[in-house]
Amino acid sequence: MITAKVKIKYAGDWVDDIGRYDVQCLGIASTFRNRGFVGITALDCAADEFEDVVETIRENQYVRETEVLETHESDGRILATISTHCEYTTYTPMKMIRMEGFLPIGYSEYRDGFEYLEILAEDREHVSRVIEALDFEVVEIVRIVSDFRQGVGFSLLEWQQLVETISPDERELLHLAVDSDYYDIPSGISLDDLADEAGIAKSTASRRLRNVEGEVMPVITKYIQLYSKT
Repeated sequence: MITAKVKIKYAGDWVDDIGRYDVQCLGIASTFRNRGFVGITALDCAADEFEDVVETIRENQYVRETEVLETHESDGRILATISTHCEYTTYTPMKMIRMEGFLPIGYSEYRDGFEYLEILAEDREHVSRVIEALDFEVVEIVRIVSDFRQGVGFSLLEWQQLVETISPDERELLHLAVDSDYYDIPSGISLDDLADEAGIAKSTASRRLRNVEGEVMPVITKYIQLYSKT
């Protein structure tokens, strides 16, 4: 078995429309019904272009509904999760790949107006079939890996469960600690000063940070060990 990364330009799609902006996306979940599409997409976008990106998606000819589910701003970037409901006149690249019997691997990537898909195939001839089947403006093979090895992916369910174990007060303090370079070496702020800035006692700050570390570190350690074995 081999894997191939395919680059596709679907002219007129919202992915094509936002190609002029400083934005990268991951299609993390999707469902199809005939030519209808409902998807959940993670965006990493320049903060000063975010509103334009969302508006461009909403105004696309195929998009019926777009909802911003969550946003987080950091260092001049906005990380957002959006849902899109589209009605197409033709099948999408992902839909056609599935119809041709190929198995997509991982998330779809959207950047620079192109969709990038990773597929599992029997051999190079099998990959050539998907290129012939995809009738779009641009279809290119970016990379072929002859030895298929399944990487370790972070469980979205486990991530959600992890986030839910951290209280709002703990998240707020953790965000302040990171912004204040508390975890830098050397530290940019002492625990006393961090507690003062947060308006809480030093012992409370210490307990909250240790609670977060106690929840996060076992999960991170597990995935580090898994990655080291792949």
